This record gives sequence, C-alpha cells and structure tokens, in this order.
Amino acid sequence: MLRCTAMKATCLVLLVSLSSVLSASTTTVQLTTGHWPPYFDEDSSNGGFVAELIDAAFATQEMEVEFTFLPWSRALFMVNAKRFDGTAIWSCTEDRSEHYYYSNAIVPYRYVFYHRKDQTFDWNSVADLSGKIIGITQDYSYSENITPLLAEGIVQTDVTTSDQANFKKLLAGRIDLFPMDPVTGQALIKEWFAPEQASQLTFHPKSIRRGFYHVLFSKQASDGRILRDQLNAGLQELRQTGQFESIIDRGLERSGLPVDRLYPELDQWPVRDCD
Repeated sequence: MLRCTAMKATCLVLLVSLSSVLSASTTTVQLTTGHWPPYFDEDSSNGGFVAELIDAAFATQEMEVEFTFLPWSRALFMVNAKRFDGTAIWSCTEDRSEHYYYSNAIVPYRYVFYHRKDQTFDWNSVADLSGKIIGITQDYSYSENITPLLAEGIVQTDVTTSDQANFKKLLAGRIDLFPMDPVTGQALIKEWFAPEQASQLTFHPKSIRRGFYHVLFSKQASDGRILRDQLNAGLQELRQTGQFESIIDRGLERSGLPVDRLYPELDQWPVRDCD
C-alpha cells in the first residue's frame, strides 16, 4: 500500500510510476481482420460476436485485444510484415499451415454457391459446373473439388479483391456463381443492396465445403506460438464456464439471420480441426 507521507510532488511521481508499471503489465494483442458480419462487424460497437469471443478469451489471460479492419489480402500481408501479432478468422489450408499457427476452432462455417434467382441452377457433382463462370475473391481458399476445376479450365473464373464486387457482378450477369459463407453472405447482401436487388440473389443448399474458422499467428514471430496457446487456454475456459456458447447465441440472435441450421451443437464441435 502506497502511503503519501512525504511531499505531494513526490507522492504524485510515485503514483504515476505505479500506474505505468500496472499498465505495462497488461499485454495488448494486435490482430487484423476484415468486415465479415456478423462474425466481425466494423460498424458494430463490439466489433462482431467473434471479436467479442476472442476478446473475452484473451481477457481470461489478463490480456487485451485491438482489432484493425483491413481488406482481407492486406490483413494477411500486415501479419507477414510483422506489423501485427495475428489475424482472424481463416479456414485451414496446407499453404497457410506452413506459415501460421492455428488457434483451436472458433466457429463453424460452410460455403455454398450464390446465383441469380432467374437462372435455374442445380448441381450434384463438379461435372455439373462445366462452362460456368465463377467469381473468386483474392486470397480466399476454396474446396478441394473446385480448385482443380479452376486450374484445369473446366470452369472460367473472374478474380476480384472484394466480395461486394463479386455480388455486383452476379447481379449484372457477368458471373454465374459466387462461393460464399451464407451467414456472412446474407448479412452483406442486406447491408450492401436495396431490397429489390437483394431479392434477385439466392444460394444453392448444397455445401461446397465445411470447416471451422481460426485465428492465425505468424510462425515468424517469436511469440506466435505463445499467443496461440494463450488464446486456446482462454477459449477452453470460456467453454467450461458457458460463456463461449452464450456469446455466440447472443451474436446470432442480434444478427436476425436464420442461421440456426448452420450451427451444430457446441458439444459436437472439435477443439481442433487443423494444425
């Protein structure tokens, strides 16, 4: 306990010094992310429910988090350039696993094909996609079934740097299909387009791929593995206390989207699904 028995000026210096020490003891983790509602929402006071979840997990380890919203390509680049500690949220790929430590599973996802309602579309196998023009967003990973088709030219691709541009191309008829997480897809369509435009878009129920999103920490950083382990410990604590499920339930409820069918029960989620 600090006792102020000397001069006021000396006491003030001691208080300022003590405050500095306490502030320095709190680690702030710097993460990049992108606008990916309702998971990450640049316009939301809490940054989106996954941002809230990650923040709560690090808080159990007496750590703070600062999120910086960037275009997705730049979000990865800035971590590679050692300007940030990590980036959220990403799926597992072999290429990324060479450069990043993956956190435990955060939330599940699935990708589907968006198309225009006035264009009849059905598919059961990749052969049904022959001749289609598929919009691709730069630096996203796509299904093992779809990627070979892109490489072999069985389908044509139109690559751009944003999901918004791909949805606009879909509306304009410049592409036939656009693979997207429907939870985010529905939120972005509602945000970006007028109701009459939004009503022109739909998605096929068949999943292109399923998996889980993770936080990535650079293997080039000396503390990358440590930060990953601290986040994992925090996520586990949230699971044990019930906060993990509570934060997700509140986030999905606030989104107002019919997404319950996309989420299996939390006790069926893997702790890890990639390395």
